[in-house]
Order: sequence, then C-alpha cells, then structure tokens
Amino acid sequence: MATAAVEIPPSNHGIPGSHMLGHVTLPKPPSKPSEAPNPDQVFATWLKRFNDMIGGQKTKVDELFLPDSYWRDLLCSTWDFHTYSGIPTISSVLKPSGDPCCLRKLGVDASSDHKKPIVCPIDSKGNLQGVRAFLTVETDVGRGRGLVKLTRDAEDGEWKVFTLFTTLQELKGYEETVNTRRPSGVDHGAHPGRLNWQERRNVEANCENSYEPTVLIIGTGGT
Repeated sequence: MATAAVEIPPSNHGIPGSHMLGHVTLPKPPSKPSEAPNPDQVFATWLKRFNDMIGGQKTKVDELFLPDSYWRDLLCSTWDFHTYSGIPTISSVLKPSGDPCCLRKLGVDASSDHKKPIVCPIDSKGNLQGVRAFLTVETDVGRGRGLVKLTRDAEDGEWKVFTLFTTLQELKGYEETVNTRRPSGVDHGAHPGRLNWQERRNVEANCENSYEPTVLIIGTGGT
C-alpha cells in the first residue's frame, strides 16, 4: 500500500540548536482587585532587587520571576541566542559562572519619554494588567538594551517577571563611531603635514603608514 508524503510546516522543522517552546501559560490574575500600580515605583523596586541578586545578594530567582516566565537573550548571558523558560533554567543562567560574557547590571532606559515604565495589559483581552519598562543592559564585555514585563504573582502578590528580553549592542572599547563619537574632521591650528578627513580615511582604507585595521567578523553559521 502506498503511503502519502506528509509535508511538515516550515515552522515545525527541527533545526540543530533550536528549541520548540510549548504553549505559553498566562499568569493567573490576583483573586482580589488591587489598586492601580505606580509603574515607576514597581519597576524601581524590582530593578534594585534584580541587580542585588546578580551582584551576589541572597535574593532568589523565584522572588523575581514567575514560575512560567520567559527570558529571550541575545548574547548577554552567553555568546549565543537563547530562550530560557522556567525558574530552574533561569536560575542556572544567573548563577556566577566565570563566563566572560556575563550579565552584570540592568538600568532604566531614559533615552526617550515613550520608554518610561507604564501600566499595560499582559494578555490580548486586557484582563491581566502589568508594568512594561525598557532597560539598559551591561555585561562584562559590552552594553545593550532590553524590555521587561512585570505582573503580580497571584500567590504572594509580588511583582515578578513574565517576559524579559535582553540584547547586546556594542562591545566595550570598540563602540561604533556614531553620534557624539563621530570624528569631527576638524583639526585647527598649525600642524605641518596634517591630513584632512578624506586623506585620513584613504590612509585607513589603504593601510598606509603602518596602520593596522581591527576586524571583527560575525558569522551566522550559514553557508
């Protein structure tokens, strides 16, 4: 008897290194209505406790993360992309390990008004309220950005992480020369033999005058 071929949807293909997550379990809403939270205060309290924890204090991960919580990390905890879920997995990542790419500090992203902590719904129907805040991230080797969504734990009423996102954006000592870091191109005063901006760029491009380029090659593993 002939067997018909069954096509597997691309989203379900097994890719080496990938991890299929199950259906997300939304947190249970508190049994009793609570007062409207102050987002700045809620976030500041959680942030201090989180930084204390990764700094070696005795705060436990389950005091800051919900049992069904998720942390999507791009290069801040290790030199790879990961989605961590659940207290045991997240606890194992946040333990001091001596890894050179280790999360060191989270901060408030105050770069614009729309990134300030706000009260927002966690679910699509708006039945579960939470606090959303944008983050600055610092590791041993670089800096980045992030986003966290906090909601009340139905068991103890504490504000804890439902979802956390962190991503590394630059390496310390090798920051991209943009905005205030851009070279001015102006060199006032008497400097015999000085080069203008275009001439200096040509020297770098042609590796002249003993100039040695610094090259960082980032690959995705594709062919």
